[in-house]
Amino acid sequence: MKQSYLGPFQLSGLMIGPILGSGVILFPPLVHQQIGSHAVWAWLTIMMLGGFFAAIFARLALAFPGKEGVSKAVRSAFGPTVGQLASNFIMSAVCVGPVAVLATAATEIARACQLSTNSVPIISCGLLLCCILMLLRDITAVGKISLICSSLVAVILILGSGFTIAVSHPSPIPDLNLNPLSFGQALLLLFWTIVGWELLGNYSSEVRTPKKTIPQATILSVIAISGIYLLIAWAIHCCKADTPVMTDIVKPLLGKWTAPVLSGITTLLCMVTYLMIVGGITRLVYSLAKDGRIPVLLAGENKNGAPNHAVFLYGCIHLLVIVMLQLDIIGLEQIIACANVFFISNALLCIMAAIYLMDSIIFRVSGGILCMGFAGLLFFSPPLILGLVVLEIIATLCYKKIYLRMIPDHSS
Repeated sequence: MKQSYLGPFQLSGLMIGPILGSGVILFPPLVHQQIGSHAVWAWLTIMMLGGFFAAIFARLALAFPGKEGVSKAVRSAFGPTVGQLASNFIMSAVCVGPVAVLATAATEIARACQLSTNSVPIISCGLLLCCILMLLRDITAVGKISLICSSLVAVILILGSGFTIAVSHPSPIPDLNLNPLSFGQALLLLFWTIVGWELLGNYSSEVRTPKKTIPQATILSVIAISGIYLLIAWAIHCCKADTPVMTDIVKPLLGKWTAPVLSGITTLLCMVTYLMIVGGITRLVYSLAKDGRIPVLLAGENKNGAPNHAVFLYGCIHLLVIVMLQLDIIGLEQIIACANVFFISNALLCIMAAIYLMDSIIFRVSGGILCMGFAGLLFFSPPLILGLVVLEIIATLCYKKIYLRMIPDHSS
């Protein structure tokens, strides 16, 4: 079987679009509405923390390579049970979270095509099928698709923001007379804009010369993501609308094409987000199954090296969730909240492992700040979903006692 490998541009293409996600459309106006011109300082602060966040996971990916990703680092730091728990958290999150991404893209397509809301589930299923077919292809093909989509989105947002800044009257730099409470709440909200780097390690075994490619891709991605967010934040600051939205940023450049282009941007971002997240987690599932930590049936891969058994499993789960959404058994808000809590729980364990394993005082301090941020987000999470986290912990402990006793010890 021929093995293809990701270069720095393809790997950064996998990271940029998903980390931007639909949040690049939603968060800049929202934060400006909360704290006004001081949003510029909030974005600058969170992008600096995002750089440390990316650097931490890049170092973990190099120190603990393999499709299992950074869960291996958690296992090294805190033992096999906690390592399995970290894996279970993120696998559970991906059982539901990507459906919200597909639904967002489907809603944008329905709106752009002036279709009824009843068409959203059908469009979601179509997008799901397209994404599954792409995930079964060679990893370099997926990387190229993500790179093209990410580059197109970046160009539109950069040009739109630059044009808005150019045609606006010069705006003064915001003062530093900040309200600590409001500023802290804004930072808490913006933590979402840096989540996603924890999946970098799941691709480390499919990277060409990891010691060069992973740092290069990380630097490229951080520069691109930070540059886009900061440019948009400044464009929002320069915009004279009372409650600016992304339409106000792109409209000076695109005119009557603003609405369809924004719909297209959102759809592309959602699709590359699905590809990166599900692609990373299916590799985690493959690694765990091959190592005997979960049923070995999930350790299949096709001639392209794609973990096809895990891809089909998640495809079926996501189809079931789409049906449940259509039947109003669950709501989109519940799906998002559930995925968020499990994503945060995983990220919290990974950052704690990084603090334990790394010697750098800078990484430990920044990691401590990130831990406080993620813990704060968990504090505001729905009690019912926090109960599911507790059940996940209990299930992991029971699984370890029942299943792992039947296989050789792989804790090393």
